[in-house]
Amino acid sequence: MNYETKNRFNHYLGIEIERIDDEGCRATLKIRPEFYNSIDGVVHGGVTGTLADVAMGHAAAPHINGVQQSVTVESKVSYLSPAKGDLLIAESKVVKRGSKIIVMEARITTGEGKLVAVALGTYARVKPKEF
Repeated sequence: MNYETKNRFNHYLGIEIERIDDEGCRATLKIRPEFYNSIDGVVHGGVTGTLADVAMGHAAAPHINGVQQSVTVESKVSYLSPAKGDLLIAESKVVKRGSKIIVMEARITTGEGKLVAVALGTYARVKPKEF
């Protein structure tokens, strides 16, 4: 299942949200050669970090009518091994949910199940109409 989002950047990259619930989110990204860094076949860390951020942000405060309801306050990604292959998967989960601030974590794996990164992020609930 692909959830509605109006996030143009996610669409541009091809990120798909497969699952969102009260505990977390699963987001996937099919790898394209444009995502490689200067080492052919290795995904740029920014792509991996973006996928983690998307999975964490969606679960922190799910979109309403396709519009995000949270913004990233801070994020840390630990890269454990090169991201290679055809697919990246980010599985996020809630660490602590407050009324305004939500702490999330994510594990990013390849389609073959190899762990390539772990992330920790803090998100703030927002009311997009206030922007």
